[in-house]
Amino acid sequence: MSHEVEVHEVRLVGEADWIAAVDICRVCRIELDAVIELAELGLAALRGGSMQEWQFPAAALPRLAMAARLMRDLGVNASGAALAVELLETQRELERRIRHLERLTD
Repeated sequence: MSHEVEVHEVRLVGEADWIAAVDICRVCRIELDAVIELAELGLAALRGGSMQEWQFPAAALPRLAMAARLMRDLGVNASGAALAVELLETQRELERRIRHLERLTD
């Protein structure tokens, strides 16, 4: 079985770049209302005056994508998804610190 994939445009983004809200919606497969709600919950910064100008930092894309998957695949609401992302990031940071401390004691 073969799958066709269309690539329209590829552009590498850095952490200092900003991504249009409509592009976030397309990449994360999430509605704009949900993205805005996640931003209001503190999951990502939002800039821009009108809806057409809204942008998010590229560094927030993984967080928003994870929240979108939780909402889409597991039916978690935006508040629950934002909390889960924060907890997962805290867990990863604590695990990183533990590994660092273990290396120091070896």
